[in-house]
Amino acid sequence: MASLRLSLLGSLRVMVGDAPATFESDTARSLLAYLAVESDQPHRREALVGLLWPDSPEDIARRNLRQTLYALRQAIGDHTAQPPYLLISRGEIQFNTATNHSLDVATFEALLAACDAHPHENIESCLACAERLRQAVNLYRGEFLAQFFLDDSAAFEEWPWVQRERLHRRALDSLTQLADYYSERLWD
Repeated sequence: MASLRLSLLGSLRVMVGDAPATFESDTARSLLAYLAVESDQPHRREALVGLLWPDSPEDIARRNLRQTLYALRQAIGDHTAQPPYLLISRGEIQFNTATNHSLDVATFEALLAACDAHPHENIESCLACAERLRQAVNLYRGEFLAQFFLDDSAAFEEWPWVQRERLHRRALDSLTQLADYYSERLWD
């Protein structure tokens, strides 16, 4: 079974098995990135239309969503994936987290959440958290969706900007904590 690997930290990269996915449009890439990062809930088609084609008449925007969704499914091999990467109903679309996939943003956040939840006196003295921080820092290849823009949608552009700022702050905090950990080791 082919796996889907999504790298959104730094430049956008999508791999299906060992091959890069080929997309027809940046809108398809945007839709995939949005659904994967916001996978905790299904998204109404109307909301996705408003996000990606805010200035288009509704009938054209809905047709654009159907066409983009079809092209996206082709690009990631969703028609043959078992289970499929996308859960699609008449009214909603959701990324299926119960698939053979990886998402660097989710891994990054899970590593940092494990550090936050770990019962240690202070993070600067915790070997397990230092290793998690090191892994998280290595995943952070650059800003979220670096150099990726969707010119036709100011509504969409706000979403990566917010993600970019939040994840950048987390990366800087992780680097500081990791530096403190190693600094403390130097003086022991």
